[in-house]
Amino acid sequence: MRVSKDPEIRKQEILDVAMRVFAEKGYESTTMKDIAKEAGVVAGLCYHYFQNKHALYQEALTQYAKACSKPFADVFKQTGLPLAECIKILEKISENEAENYKYRDFFDKDGNELFHAQLEVYMSKEIFPHLEAYIKSLMARGEIEKQDAHMLSRFIWGGQMAVTNNAVGSVKEKNLFIRQMLTLILK
Repeated sequence: MRVSKDPEIRKQEILDVAMRVFAEKGYESTTMKDIAKEAGVVAGLCYHYFQNKHALYQEALTQYAKACSKPFADVFKQTGLPLAECIKILEKISENEAENYKYRDFFDKDGNELFHAQLEVYMSKEIFPHLEAYIKSLMARGEIEKQDAHMLSRFIWGGQMAVTNNAVGSVKEKNLFIRQMLTLILK
């Protein structure tokens, strides 16, 4: 008798296998048949869950961006948190969370810069509302004196992304640099 898995578990397994195969073979070179074979399922099951390879990738991208963004967004949701404490928590997250990024092999692979840029855009959509609200709370409490929370949140997020995703330097070195820049910007 065949054992059936919960559809959501099976769907997630297919996503995870697909991202691994994309990392190994490249997105363009991978077919739905390749994914099915690696997942140990028939290709039709992949098409049952995903209309095509692009739809599968889009779902993985969206899901991964939310997972990567969540710890940071959760900090920014704490609008009463003092800035110095917020920075310390964010540094700890960046030092500890990187090991938990399950699709890192694909998004950080040389040659996948455009895919990584997509991830940054999706993460930004998840984080901006919370970062902007947090900056507004800092302004309201008088911790910072800037006038435009919308522009400032984008400037801070974009700047830290450029530093964080730079291949040069350790996480601790990058965090120190980001902290120094935030101190200058938010005076």
